[in-house]
Amino acid sequence: MNSRTVQLLAALLAVLLFSMPSSSFARSKKSKAKRFDRKDWIWQPDAFPKEKKPQYIRMADNFFVFYDPSTAMTVPYRDGMTRLEMSKEVLLKSNASLPELNWQTGLYPHWKNVMWLPGAEKGFHPYYQLHNYNQEEFAAALEQLPVISSGPPMLQTALMKLENLLGLPGRTEVFMFTNGAASRFEGVDEPEPLAQAKKLAAKYDVCFTLISSATNQSAEKLLNDIAGVNDCSQVIDFDTVVEHPEHLFGRLYMPADSPFSNVLFAFDKAKVRKEYQQTLDRLGRYLTANQHEYAVLSGFCDIRGPQQYNIHLSRSRAESARKYLMDNFPLKKGRVLLYWHGSAKPVASNKTEEGRRLNRRVTITVRKGK
Repeated sequence: MNSRTVQLLAALLAVLLFSMPSSSFARSKKSKAKRFDRKDWIWQPDAFPKEKKPQYIRMADNFFVFYDPSTAMTVPYRDGMTRLEMSKEVLLKSNASLPELNWQTGLYPHWKNVMWLPGAEKGFHPYYQLHNYNQEEFAAALEQLPVISSGPPMLQTALMKLENLLGLPGRTEVFMFTNGAASRFEGVDEPEPLAQAKKLAAKYDVCFTLISSATNQSAEKLLNDIAGVNDCSQVIDFDTVVEHPEHLFGRLYMPADSPFSNVLFAFDKAKVRKEYQQTLDRLGRYLTANQHEYAVLSGFCDIRGPQQYNIHLSRSRAESARKYLMDNFPLKKGRVLLYWHGSAKPVASNKTEEGRRLNRRVTITVRKGK
């Protein structure tokens, strides 16, 4: 066979290979892992390593959101938006960062209108009827929230509505946008907001998160008093959730893993021990070097002691860890946010001393800000 014939056969073989259906390559072991791209004559992998999906721990079983479309919320806020418009935007952004962990969820207005009948089982119109949380469905419900005022503020009305919603199994978190104003109608028998909050806290496993737009000391005091009905409730300034929308629903869950080790505490103590200061030092240096990130500190206890006492102690532990950071690093308070959960979600058995030691902790989560 002369060289001319060899060249012709080689050319014919190349043409046959080029025109061969891609299924023909499936018979070889190599073709199972790679795909032949005719366009640029480059071998490309069929599959890429999948990114590990984050794992989360659910910290509450149910949550309700009460939206305040009253005239008090239509005052100018920033960027050409009113507080009411910004409230809606915060909720949409918060929802976008929320994993789906099978909560029971509801979304409600808290104004007084023809749909509100005191004592009625369903005397109000929900935007999201109480059922399992679905991020896409909840976002669609949030889009329906009004940005035009619909009457006077009715803080006590929202608290009264809760009487017909609470009683679900497990802990319920209630998120309430309010400026602390409460209006009453003559001849209508309604409890004062603080009295109603105390009644609910005594009867149900409920925690209030009040997103405050209060503009005077009287309104601020009322909201702080409502948050004081138990140790799991809190007031969050409106500016904080605008700056960190994901912080609004953050206490509903926590990551299962963190690059920072836990800070452990002695029994019935909230002081940061010397051997754990290096963990907070590492966090402080990290936050100083990464100005667009912030930390969330979550306090916990072991199972010993009354529930309300443990919730208070877990809060003190988170506050103690934050104080250490603030005292030793140039950090603004808004870059170290707190949650507290009492003896919930133990990481070890409470039947052993070693397990209880591991449960007396503050966990550290770092999140990206704006």
